[in-house]
Amino acid sequence: MTTSRASLWTVAPEDRPRERLERLGPGGLSDSELVALVLGSGMPGVNVLDSARSLLAQAGGVTELMTMTVGELRALMGVGVATAGRVVAVAELWRRANDPPPGAVLAHPVDVVTAVRTFAAARSPGSGAGACATVFVIVADSELRLRVVVPLAGTDTRALVAGALHEVLYRGGTAFALALADGLSTNVGPRGPDDVSSGALDLDAGAKGAVPGAQSEGSVVDETQLRAVRDVLKLAASTVGLRYLSSVRVTADGWSPLD
Repeated sequence: MTTSRASLWTVAPEDRPRERLERLGPGGLSDSELVALVLGSGMPGVNVLDSARSLLAQAGGVTELMTMTVGELRALMGVGVATAGRVVAVAELWRRANDPPPGAVLAHPVDVVTAVRTFAAARSPGSGAGACATVFVIVADSELRLRVVVPLAGTDTRALVAGALHEVLYRGGTAFALALADGLSTNVGPRGPDDVSSGALDLDAGAKGAVPGAQSEGSVVDETQLRAVRDVLKLAASTVGLRYLSSVRVTADGWSPLD
């Protein structure tokens, strides 16, 4: 980046981010313009728009930027405590505004089972079609209240671990459980290989008409693999301050603990 801070003043006043926001609303602004408004000012010697573009490029995009922690943001070039704090605060406000209301307390493994069964029933009530082995991460808050049930894509252990951690952190969870739903019909289709978050559903998703995906029909994850995922996640959870609750297998006519 070689653009000077002063060069922003060469832009016509009506084309600057604040003026465009007032005239067009937030939907009329680019990602870099919105980030520039959050930043407020640029890095030394760099105008705020170029600083915003640099931040987006380093993060990998808006979605990645909005899921980064303060520590991760501070590792980026030109990002200090104040900038990292502003970005994280905006992301947290967005999450809180879009969070479903707290659900039931996940005090015991059977509560996890109930959450998964409720999710499955909401997705395809009365239907047996599309049943396959699907891994879920069940996200809870600090009081162990259910936040969201998320079907995870893929069958590779590393992908499942990464997907689970991403969802717990992205959803603002502090505790989580795992479930292998075998034989339950959830009526969710395949997702793209790069989409690790679009399958997240709250328990009201069926009423909202959203049909994001989970795993491709016919994909298989067994108990041994889920235990491997669980073991890695338990270690990772203790490192990042998350609480692991339990792992269960849920079938059409019963359930069993996997711990």
